[in-house]
Amino acid sequence: MKVNRIKTLWKEEKTATNAWITIPNTWTAELIAKQGFDVMTIDAQHGHAKDYESVLGILQGVKGSETVPFVRIPWNEPSYAMSMLDAGALGIICPMINTREDTENFVKACRFPSDGYRSFGPIRAAELHENYFKEANDNIITMAMIETPAAYENMEDIAATPTLDGLFLGPWDLSISMGHKNVADFESEEMKTVFDKFLNVCAKNSITAGVHCTTDEDAKMFSEMGFRLVTIYNDSNAITSKAAESLNAFGRSIDNIGPKY
Repeated sequence: MKVNRIKTLWKEEKTATNAWITIPNTWTAELIAKQGFDVMTIDAQHGHAKDYESVLGILQGVKGSETVPFVRIPWNEPSYAMSMLDAGALGIICPMINTREDTENFVKACRFPSDGYRSFGPIRAAELHENYFKEANDNIITMAMIETPAAYENMEDIAATPTLDGLFLGPWDLSISMGHKNVADFESEEMKTVFDKFLNVCAKNSITAGVHCTTDEDAKMFSEMGFRLVTIYNDSNAITSKAAESLNAFGRSIDNIGPKY
């Protein structure tokens, strides 16, 4: 099994670029993967690829590229995480983590014994990677989302969970649940305090900091701060913004365009 190149990037203190996938389509996933993103995260929580067959199709579309496939699972559900890994995902992002116990349950579901309790049955994953069973524990990436007041309060304990690879910040849910006046206002003093604490906790525990963001400018800002997994692309947003841009550039009405006969 090849060493997960995202882990290599992180050891070199390099930022991995992340494409957020919400469209349950193999063809669009294949097109995006060929652009060279380091990671493609299939959003099985809020995206539309939730069932196994939809996710499997996207994973198959990514195959053949250098992009590393992650899945953001819908909930801290061990059987779902295991099935995504069996299908070939090399990273799992788990939402709605609140405690150290939550984190341990999540991480152990992603590790074969004796590091965890993942059930053996990597039908597709074993076809993709030689020596999968022996080497998967060292190559699968686990990231716990910090997006609730409880998770933020318990972040130190969460970050210290054995074999956890990183924390992934969800600024929208966190700012909403913490009662911030402006949702995900990255310039607010409240969010700057969150970012500082988040990065310090990750550094203290030698794990990676990741973050969800929506613009290139924000991604660059977070990378400069020290976040090492940044979302710089969202397939649904990209389609709608480009469609609107093209339509506005041409003109929304063509009644007065062209010769009249």
